[in-house]
Amino acid sequence: MGETVSTLSRRILHAMGIFGGTQVAVVAMSVLRNKLMALWLGPAGVGLNAIYTTTRDLIQAGAGLSLRTGAVREIASAPVPERPAIEGAVRSVSAALALAGAAITLLLSPALSYWTMGTTAQWWCFALLATSVGAAIWLECDMAALQGEGHIAPLARVTLLSALVATAVAVPLYYGLRLQAVLPVYLIMTYAYALWAARERRRFCPRPARVPLREAWRVMAPELRLGLYLTAAAVLTQLASYLFVVFMTHTDGTGGLGLYQSGFMLVNTYVLVVFSAITNEYYPRLASVASSGIRTAAFAGGEFKVAAWVLMPVVVSFVVLSEPVVRLLYSRDFLAVLPYVDLGICGVLPRAFSYCMAFVILARGDGRVFVATEAAGAVLGLACSIIGYRMGGFPGLGAGYVVEYVLYSAVVLLAIRRYGLRMSLRPVLLCAGATLLCLAAVLLKDLLGPWLTALATLPWLLPLAFHELRGKKQPVNKKSRRGAEEFERKGNKQIDK
Repeated sequence: MGETVSTLSRRILHAMGIFGGTQVAVVAMSVLRNKLMALWLGPAGVGLNAIYTTTRDLIQAGAGLSLRTGAVREIASAPVPERPAIEGAVRSVSAALALAGAAITLLLSPALSYWTMGTTAQWWCFALLATSVGAAIWLECDMAALQGEGHIAPLARVTLLSALVATAVAVPLYYGLRLQAVLPVYLIMTYAYALWAARERRRFCPRPARVPLREAWRVMAPELRLGLYLTAAAVLTQLASYLFVVFMTHTDGTGGLGLYQSGFMLVNTYVLVVFSAITNEYYPRLASVASSGIRTAAFAGGEFKVAAWVLMPVVVSFVVLSEPVVRLLYSRDFLAVLPYVDLGICGVLPRAFSYCMAFVILARGDGRVFVATEAAGAVLGLACSIIGYRMGGFPGLGAGYVVEYVLYSAVVLLAIRRYGLRMSLRPVLLCAGATLLCLAAVLLKDLLGPWLTALATLPWLLPLAFHELRGKKQPVNKKSRRGAEEFERKGNKQIDK
């Protein structure tokens, strides 16, 4: 298999540790900047920053064509001697897309000013924002090179140091310039991100070859088609979220919507560390073995095993501490959202399972199937959320979150069967058992209270998780090795078909 279970576990845990520490620091600095913005600039400053952020992200998503995802797959799966040519093609295409994104923003600057601020007088702000759009698209090629080459620490360093620069610049500018500082701080943060990504790429990646633009378009055509599919999938997901926000506003007013948004942030932000590691470490590794059925199945199952055993103690601890967390981060007025938070956090186990399995589709570059599964997930999510909230309020909404990802996991498993993979039942059973364990912790909390629940679960769960994450090297005899090789040859023939 090339790597033992213990080796894979150590690699995954190492990536989680790197991105976990980075994410904590980045979130802390983001909280500090937002707090100072709210204190010194008021609601107008927060709103102005949101305008620039959403405008840039929207144009970047459309003009950038999600090139990074396809580029990572192409770089990771290529032999090492061929990577400089591929990275050169990525850079040529990224440069063209960056110029196109900047030009679109510049041409639309009067209209963007009118649509967002009700006047064309601020067109020059959006004209300056065009440089941020171009820089944001351009830096994706450097991040793709680092990720595709497997340089985890430099990836995390880029995020951390750009956040440090933004914070160091934001504090004096916010205090001295107030509202006039919003755009400069935003631009400086993007430039710092792009410059540091370029520096790390030059240090750790081979010098990219010079590839003419026409040749680069030809080489990257499959990845650009995949990017179009990814963009369509993202639009569908955002549309489903928007429709549920509209439903909540009409059903329960802005007060109910605010409670839901606070709970949603808690449920999804809490596990960002694990999903960040999956995206940055697991995806390139999976793409490098996508042509091998047996290795793909083993890597996907192994990734979820580590994610599940990391998440179980985390989720149970969150269930125990959810009330003081809500009081600390929000206020007692938000305690009504606790049933949604307690039940919804249990859904991160099937969510992690579906996340690991869905990357198999991306590693194969199958854009159509990915869009189909994401569309099914968006419909399931919207339906489960609306039905759950209508039937049970916030507890029903939390239960709907769990059901959504259980059903979506089934959809993804059905989708990846077309690649001839034989997934072991162990990851499925582990997902089911872990989800039931977390739901049992919610029930125990209601019956016994949070502290007795912690005493009844964590003293045995933590050592068990530690034991499972250590892993053991499995001896492979000649007979089983021959059987595995024969199975892999058959699986690869099915994949090629």
